[in-house]
Amino acid sequence: MAPASGHNTMSYAAFERLVCHFMLLKLIVISLVSPALVLTACSHPEPLETSTVAPVAATTVPITDQTVIAETVGRATVGSDPLAWANPSTGSAGVIEQIGPGTNDPSGCRDFVTSKQSLEGVTRFNDVACPADGSWKINGSPGLH
Repeated sequence: MAPASGHNTMSYAAFERLVCHFMLLKLIVISLVSPALVLTACSHPEPLETSTVAPVAATTVPITDQTVIAETVGRATVGSDPLAWANPSTGSAGVIEQIGPGTNDPSGCRDFVTSKQSLEGVTRFNDVACPADGSWKINGSPGLH
């Protein structure tokens, strides 16, 4: 059907896009011109109730990266897929890329390769974790603290 003279035709999809763009522009203008209006709509008129929280003991010893990595290696199976680890105490994290049986060690030690990402940057370590007193310990990479 040909359009009547002097009238423009627009497809429904084009009209929908135009309306969508207009609504988005309207929201942007409202949030820029009057952020108080936007915040008022989200406010909660009743006062909020809070509860008391017991203080955390200051003597809590932070968990070291060595401890987190050693326990992760100890829980994993030899030859497992890469495992992520993170230590909320230090903010460090990494991926244990390889776990293998300890060489010539009957005590169940495991060789491993891990990365460590911290504020100092990203480093990579090869080390050995061994079972000791019901937990796992790392022999000692100086960069894993």
